[in-house]
Amino acid sequence: MVYMDRDAKDRLRATIGGHFLVDLYSPILPIILPALITNMGLSFFLAGAIVTVYNVTSSLVQPVAGLYSDRTGWRASIPLCILISCLGISFSVLAGNYLVMLILVSAAALGTALFHPAAMESVNRLSPPYKLGVYNSIFTTSGSISYAFGPLIAGILITFFGLSSIAWMVIPGIIGAVWIYRIEKSRVSMHDTQVFRKRPAEPVQRERYWWVPAGLVVTLCSLRAWAYIGIITYLPALLILGKNGMDTVTTSFIVTVMLCTGVGGQIAGGYLSDRFGRKNMLVFGFACAIPFFCMIFLAPGWMMYLGICMYSFFACFCYVTSVTMTQELLPGSVGFASGLTLGLCVGVGGVGAGITGWAADVMGSLPDAMFLLVIPTILCPVLALFIRYPEKGRSLPERKEDTRIIDE
Repeated sequence: MVYMDRDAKDRLRATIGGHFLVDLYSPILPIILPALITNMGLSFFLAGAIVTVYNVTSSLVQPVAGLYSDRTGWRASIPLCILISCLGISFSVLAGNYLVMLILVSAAALGTALFHPAAMESVNRLSPPYKLGVYNSIFTTSGSISYAFGPLIAGILITFFGLSSIAWMVIPGIIGAVWIYRIEKSRVSMHDTQVFRKRPAEPVQRERYWWVPAGLVVTLCSLRAWAYIGIITYLPALLILGKNGMDTVTTSFIVTVMLCTGVGGQIAGGYLSDRFGRKNMLVFGFACAIPFFCMIFLAPGWMMYLGICMYSFFACFCYVTSVTMTQELLPGSVGFASGLTLGLCVGVGGVGAGITGWAADVMGSLPDAMFLLVIPTILCPVLALFIRYPEKGRSLPERKEDTRIIDE
């Protein structure tokens, strides 16, 4: 019989809860920008630079922090990262100076960037090998849920209580950081401490040219992020300013449903990849995303909305699978792998979204520019076929850290 001890379960719950809190704050920035433009007299460029600084800082720091953690054994404090992130975003609305606001936003991005490699390392170390995909999907899903509802919460606060009310959102972050700190201090066993100290010193055997399949998965993750973030970024403008002529409330509801459908895709992707193999599910998910992507632009009426939701489902289905594959293709470098997939790839997707906007200006048509995202969408399943990845039934390099699993 194989089971997880109580300490591992409690710390996994704390780490997953921490991801929910961290990702609750990052999507607030786009919501507060209109009020900042009005209150501080910012230009569109300076307002957009706030989001850019956050994304660039987070995207660049994450892989560096993960690589440093893998080589030295150092791991950022998860509750401290949450505290920095919530303080930076929540109090940025109180800053009357633009430079001070950039500093607070950069600090929040730093907390987020340090959190993800440390949290993913904990999930990888505490999860049973046969449920790694499931726990990775639960971890990423927790962040996606808060990411979907964070803007809604911020919008309600601003509408009824003003921009300064965003500062009150610091409360759940502080409560959560204290809760996670208490769990980490009370649940650190001698067994876990010994494993953590030995891990960085143990050499990891990798196959020759190991970086080729890992690099290919990261490339696929970046292409997926380009298309998915591009759709999320410009879908509201497409629905409001395009032929549909929707109002803001209806559009917000559609985007929320889309993001929530993506949450279901993450859960399904993690579960099915454990049962039927990572590569098989990666190719399957990417291939299924193509026709639904096309439906967004080519299908009329309710079929367009079906395309929006199902594209989100399969795009997120592939995301959690690619995160797990990268970790398994880089044994001993979980932090670096997580920094690449959760940080760098998302940053590449953000840059790609900017390119899509530039293309819309040049072409004079937002729908046509968005439809060009079908190119990276089609490339994903084709390139996924060439990934050298152990088939189901073959064992990946043994993970020394899985001492939390007890055999009876």
